[in-house]
Amino acid sequence: MGKLDGKVAMITGAGRGHAEAIALRFAEEGAAVSLCDVIPVTTLEEKVGSKIRDAGGKVLYFQTDVSEEEQVNRMAKETIETLGTVDILANVVGIAGPTKDVWDMTLAEWRRTLAVNLDSHFLCCKAVLPEMIKKRYGKIINFSSGTGKQPLSHRAPYATSKMGVIGFTRTLAADVGRYNINVNAICPGGHEERSVELARGRAEYMNQPFDEEVLRERMRRSDPKAVLAGRWCADEGYHEKGSGSEEMAGLALFLASDDSASMTGQDINCDGRVMW
Repeated sequence: MGKLDGKVAMITGAGRGHAEAIALRFAEEGAAVSLCDVIPVTTLEEKVGSKIRDAGGKVLYFQTDVSEEEQVNRMAKETIETLGTVDILANVVGIAGPTKDVWDMTLAEWRRTLAVNLDSHFLCCKAVLPEMIKKRYGKIINFSSGTGKQPLSHRAPYATSKMGVIGFTRTLAADVGRYNINVNAICPGGHEERSVELARGRAEYMNQPFDEEVLRERMRRSDPKAVLAGRWCADEGYHEKGSGSEEMAGLALFLASDDSASMTGQDINCDGRVMW
């Protein structure tokens, strides 16, 4: 018997990384899952959905830009019509945004980062909350970041969006607690693909050389200088001991299950460099 038997979960950004791992774990624990990403549904089926179907699970797919309200509303409506309800919403989607100083970035770059990383949380919550309120039950899991508490230089829109997720999570939890709806945020550390993306962008902006293979090899080995607490000092040769996607999936499962019935409004760190 799974911890999510009979539940329906809607998960954004499910084509890779943390969201992919969460989709697989939720399905393994008995949930029917509705997945979306900006990639074609055929690719989403190949990467994630086929594994769920092969294991006997139930899955829906949507090619959705979650910063667009009409697309989000369509996904929520079709999920409820097809699977019967939405019990769990995992807002995992996110983009890195520009790596540059504020005075060098465009308004379009700023707005796009906040639209995907913050507006999407608002839109997805707005779309499923009437269903959750009607049945007086729901679990909402928003994804912030360690950067939502400990900013990184040249990363203003990303940091702002992730700080906004924490504020939105706390406020929404206060709004919907009377309906037996829990709202929490996860603040993961970096995963390999995102860390490579950020390091490449920083090197390009600083006009410095970048060796992807060297970075990947360093990230994968056990490094005695990996920071486990306090401030990450990248310029001094330290690197983050990131949390893996399986770890994120385990925490998301706890927050999606009734094991976390009394937890709401929390932002939970899974990052060795932030302890507040």
